[in-house]
Amino acid sequence: MRRLDLEDVIKGKGNYVDDIPFSGYYGVFVRSQYPHAFIKKVDVEGARRKGALVFTAEDLRSMPSLSGKEEQEGSSSTSLLAFKKVRYVGEPIALVIAKGPYEATDLAEEVTVDYEPLPAVNNVDEALKNEVLVFEELHTNEVYKKAFEYGEMPRDDERIELNLYWSRSSGNPIETFGVIATPSEEVTIISNVQAPQFQSSEISKYFKVRVIPTRHGGSFGSKFSVTKYAIILGLASLKFHVPIKWIETRTEHLMASNSSGPERKFKVTAYFKRDGTITGLDFKVWEDIGASLYNGQAFKPTGILAGPYKVKNIRYDVSLVATNKNPPGAFRGAGTPPHTWALERTIDAIADELKMERLEVRRKNLIDSFPYDSPYAHYDSGNPKGLLELALSRKDIWSLREKGYGVGLACSTDPSTPSGQEGVKLSIKKGKVVLGIGYGPEGQGNEHVGKVLVSRLLKIPVEDVEVEMVSSDESPSSFGPGGSRMAVFLAGAIKGAVEELTSKLRRKYNAEYKDGYLVRGEERIPITSLDGEEVSHVYSQQGKTRFIAYPFACDIAVVKVDEETGLIKPVKLVVYLDPGTPLDEEVVKEQVIGGSAIGVSVALYENYIYENGQLLTLSLSDYGLPTADQMPEFEVNLVPTPSPYTPFGEKGIGEIPVGIAAAAVTSAVEDAIKRRINRVPIRLVDK
Repeated sequence: MRRLDLEDVIKGKGNYVDDIPFSGYYGVFVRSQYPHAFIKKVDVEGARRKGALVFTAEDLRSMPSLSGKEEQEGSSSTSLLAFKKVRYVGEPIALVIAKGPYEATDLAEEVTVDYEPLPAVNNVDEALKNEVLVFEELHTNEVYKKAFEYGEMPRDDERIELNLYWSRSSGNPIETFGVIATPSEEVTIISNVQAPQFQSSEISKYFKVRVIPTRHGGSFGSKFSVTKYAIILGLASLKFHVPIKWIETRTEHLMASNSSGPERKFKVTAYFKRDGTITGLDFKVWEDIGASLYNGQAFKPTGILAGPYKVKNIRYDVSLVATNKNPPGAFRGAGTPPHTWALERTIDAIADELKMERLEVRRKNLIDSFPYDSPYAHYDSGNPKGLLELALSRKDIWSLREKGYGVGLACSTDPSTPSGQEGVKLSIKKGKVVLGIGYGPEGQGNEHVGKVLVSRLLKIPVEDVEVEMVSSDESPSSFGPGGSRMAVFLAGAIKGAVEELTSKLRRKYNAEYKDGYLVRGEERIPITSLDGEEVSHVYSQQGKTRFIAYPFACDIAVVKVDEETGLIKPVKLVVYLDPGTPLDEEVVKEQVIGGSAIGVSVALYENYIYENGQLLTLSLSDYGLPTADQMPEFEVNLVPTPSPYTPFGEKGIGEIPVGIAAAAVTSAVEDAIKRRINRVPIRLVDK
């Protein structure tokens, strides 16, 4: 079906933050020029004399910091504005406010900061020496540690050890961060912050707030990190009693969004029998979390420690390490893609060590009976061996090896749909059934699927259904997209709301509901004529373990490699995916293509580069964001195995494509060059 949620976007009527009519002041941040330095003095008098309003850390001294060690998939920051010390290039020090954006930019130049530079901590290896401390009060750069152990590592089996590295990258959505803060008895925030109602509870620790969601030009998890900026603008608007608007620049986003993806070092020890049976997996992980005290991305893999494989003896030991870099946030998968990639590198290495076919090691170890209880999670349903066999049947793809192409294989699962809840409103207005959601659309097609489900369940034309965004104070409980959760939770909330609405109408009108009408004798009342009727429903679900539904996938990647130049051309990516029951097959395929593109890109192109603490990738071209012609042809095949636990048998699939695509591409390059790769992005020739 043609997407029903994109007409306004295509016509330029998306109504993003920067499109919303605004009358007020504009904010520009003064940011650190140093990766690590003491702040001796912040002089704002020059800017104030020329008419600027300036908000600094001094204004925050009596307010609680935005910190904590809750295990979330976003970032924990240390302070809203730097005080006494800066810890990464671009860290915000002051907000300069003026009547126009260009005036604010000019006046920000009038703020002078006196620094005492300190050596920068550039990476995990430097950090672990503890010669320079990012947070002196902790006396170490290893700011958090946690280990998970299941069973025991075998003593007498074969073993292999790998050292792997997954580079820092990020979602880089088309639309950067944006906030409009308007003060009155409460602060009204209009923003592209992800999970606006959920984040309003964090913002409300600082002031009474109403958050109005708006459409996002993408997020991929990055816009959870807008919260910090929404708080700063809200506090400044209260102090100066003026509305303030701030739109992030692309350079600011690359430097200081607090939303980069994971940067992870692995030391993996795998234990196995000579027949290829894997008997133990021991992961030591060092996560570079930049200038922050905690980040949850390294812990989400605890839902897929052995991936789609039957391995019961597992150790997963994580160290979070502070460096002088932009703190990470949540980036599509929120930490599972590097784990999937590392696990698949390990499977390939075991096969190579045993001189077995890589497919045979997978075939021997893939889960083959469901539901499956691992020591760390409950897998609901699937057929990963069936997906593998479908991939292996593609003689047209595997035969490309004979023509000089590299062909690689990877298998995966992902912990979709964390336990939680989601609410919607369903109301009848002006001849339409209106679905009220508490989050801003991000482009995945959730609103399209919402319309289709309401239409299907009420048995009314889809043209009679509309979607509207509801502010944080009026919406039922809402988190919105994140964690591949919306297929289950939005569908569950809509199903419950439809049942409540039709039940309410049957009682009120003493009639039967059938195919969009209330039927009472010979009388037929169209549901769309009942203006003013409204219900809310919150769908909640708790899994046996943290995650409810597990999709599975098997990818084949084809690449062409020129070893002399180091050029790697991704040619084709074939995906076999189990999405449970697809609510809309085309939307599922779109999501898989989008996630797969990110996986290919992280494997081959994208990379934050720091040198002496300075970020060198300050534009998208420097960063390595690929263009469409650098992507392979994508082929997506859906092979459903319905979940027994979800409203329609669906599973979340937004995040599984990333890690497996990166793993398949890496395997294909190895196949082409006949040597092992232990880091991404892949660089065959030093640049």
